[in-house]
Amino acid sequence: MPLVARSDCEVSVYDGTFFVVDVSLSPGPCESPESGWLTLSAEDDLVSLSLEVWDEEPECLREVWTATSCVLRVPTGEICAMELYTDVQDGFLRLGGPGRSWNVRVDTWADDEADPRERFLVRLWPREAPA
Repeated sequence: MPLVARSDCEVSVYDGTFFVVDVSLSPGPCESPESGWLTLSAEDDLVSLSLEVWDEEPECLREVWTATSCVLRVPTGEICAMELYTDVQDGFLRLGGPGRSWNVRVDTWADDEADPRERFLVRLWPREAPA
């Protein structure tokens, strides 16, 4: 189960919130993964974010202190991080063909005392079509 691609960036967090979105989306009422909009919560003002696409489900991480899962619909086949209020986008990652849905696991943790910044790892892999 190889890693296909990865993108790393830093995201400014406002009011404890930032997003991972389909690149075609603009700010508005989109609030659910089914609409291509994943809302993430953070305690820090600046977080480290890694976006990864895998060809199948990756193994779970042991050092993780929080993990959540969902399905994200990605109309364009490309995602990015987006800041609340400023709409700044960064960390662009092409997943594959347009119009697909992806399984998502979000892992969060804090690094050691030397760099206590909150880190987010968002891993995506193809959602299998129902039989």
